[in-house]
Amino acid sequence: MYPSYAGKILHIDLTNKNIIIKRLSKELIRNYIGGKGIAARLLYDEVKNEVSPLDPANKLIFATGPATGTIVPHKGYNVTFKSPLTGIYACSSSGGFFGDKMKRAGYDIIVISGRSENPVYLLIDDDDVQILKADHLWGKDSFETRSVIQSDHGSDVEVARIGTAGEKLVKFASIMNDYSRTAGRCGAGAVMGSKNLKAIAVRGTNPVEVERIDELVEFVNSLIIKFKEIPSSKVMSKYGPLSMVDPYHEFGLLVTRYWHEGLFKPFLKRELDVDTILSKVKVKDKACSSCPLNCSKICVSKEGKYAGTIVEGLDFEPFMSFGPLLYNDDLDTIMKCIEICDRMGMDAISTGNTIAFAMECYEKGIITSEEIGGLELDWGNSEVIVQLTESIGRREGFGDVLAEGVREASRKISRGAEKFAMHIKGLELPMYDPRAKSYGLAIAVADRGACHCQGEMHVYYARGVYKHRIISRDSLQEWPKIIKEIEDLGAVKDSFIFCRFFRDLYDEETISKLTPYLMGVEISIKELKLIGERIINLVRAFNVREGVSRKDDYPPDRFFIEPIPEGPAKGVILNKEEFETALDHYYELREWNHDGVPRNETLLKLGLHDVVNDSML
Repeated sequence: MYPSYAGKILHIDLTNKNIIIKRLSKELIRNYIGGKGIAARLLYDEVKNEVSPLDPANKLIFATGPATGTIVPHKGYNVTFKSPLTGIYACSSSGGFFGDKMKRAGYDIIVISGRSENPVYLLIDDDDVQILKADHLWGKDSFETRSVIQSDHGSDVEVARIGTAGEKLVKFASIMNDYSRTAGRCGAGAVMGSKNLKAIAVRGTNPVEVERIDELVEFVNSLIIKFKEIPSSKVMSKYGPLSMVDPYHEFGLLVTRYWHEGLFKPFLKRELDVDTILSKVKVKDKACSSCPLNCSKICVSKEGKYAGTIVEGLDFEPFMSFGPLLYNDDLDTIMKCIEICDRMGMDAISTGNTIAFAMECYEKGIITSEEIGGLELDWGNSEVIVQLTESIGRREGFGDVLAEGVREASRKISRGAEKFAMHIKGLELPMYDPRAKSYGLAIAVADRGACHCQGEMHVYYARGVYKHRIISRDSLQEWPKIIKEIEDLGAVKDSFIFCRFFRDLYDEETISKLTPYLMGVEISIKELKLIGERIINLVRAFNVREGVSRKDDYPPDRFFIEPIPEGPAKGVILNKEEFETALDHYYELREWNHDGVPRNETLLKLGLHDVVNDSML
């Protein structure tokens, strides 16, 4: 086995209470590396298109990569599944220490299938794997669950668990680990809840082997020195992900009032700029395992009715989701809603989106106060925002409708609500404006729906630079090739697993130089690119099998017909003809047909012979 791998896949069937350990083959490792790649291969093979997301036959695949558990700065783990929110491929990542514990317990991959008749949790203590009763945990929130399990089994046990939202099958429920690290997007928590699985508690005490440890230490130290000298690293260390707030507001593309505006007036008054925010609430910095970045900013509300609210990581996405997107300028309310999402186990991006969607429907008269339990869904109504966030997590009242996500909620509401539901492939939009040309294309073609991580165009758009070349923000002409390159490399990073905040450090050359230490063999830059392409095409094939095609690779119509009304980006809009041309170009570069389906010769070139022969594709 390659050095940094445990070499084992742990299969757990909750229906029959079967626990089976299988060897992780060298073929899987060389073709897919780990993390996203191997998990995508397993999902494609084991979850066919007739399996519904909340069916016991759906798989929940926890995966580590060769960097997990080593001294190499990395992310923690990812979890792959068919999404109950979108109905297609989903992969969600989380930092913290759970991934390290899992690898050190001796497992690269954990595959969970079936459904327990009663609530259970898993206890993995190195070689000892048990399925234990969780009746005493069912109904407890995320924080309480972790506390009880650590009290029972020791504080050195790390716990991936669901809160009440996962139990209630909220379609965008998340899986929480550490205190409030989150595998947030696409509803992994709902899949876990559908299996009556409350938590996975792991203690791992085995070392993770690497080749030539002294050389690796020297190489990692040189990477850290280089990383700390990169300007973007200094900004991220100081502000965390909130560092994206100010540049996008300067562009006039800060998502405001559910993508109707690009300026948020409290920011113009400098009442909610990043320095002011952190000076009010930040108490300390925190980092994930083996990380020099300290990007997590632990914040505490110090006064008001939500005094004492603790948020581990006042990140850009949740802050925007409960702030400008809802036209809410109350920082304490924003923090309270983030805390509710962490406690209940919900994706903050989707939660804020569903509330914003409801506010627009209310504004347009599609829903009335009488229909939704007397709620007054006016923009910026901070009290109702908190109330509705909790109602979604409990599936109470109108929250039960919104717990389905904006696509399904709009169908249930009907009366024209569908055109106000901002999503791509069923996944609510992240907190950047698709009218920012390249970003609009990147999230449209992303594999799990509206995902800002896969193409990372929000970062490169903000910089206007890619690989030291100035790229026009106003044209889509050059961006399809860049998006493809970033997606391919991103698939490799997500398979190792490397945190995307290290995007300026982990280029193809650096990753290739790390492979002898982590894998015992050198993988060339050319082969890494081929592996990235293979993963992207395999996932696209999975989605095509689920019915995805060109029709799904578009942002909502709003961004083609409604320009930014004022500010520096006044008049900015996506041009449909330009977008179609760019989408054609992207498909050509991918060697897919006009409908976005991988060609047989493309799949064969990538070694995906079985996919070509898949009768369900």
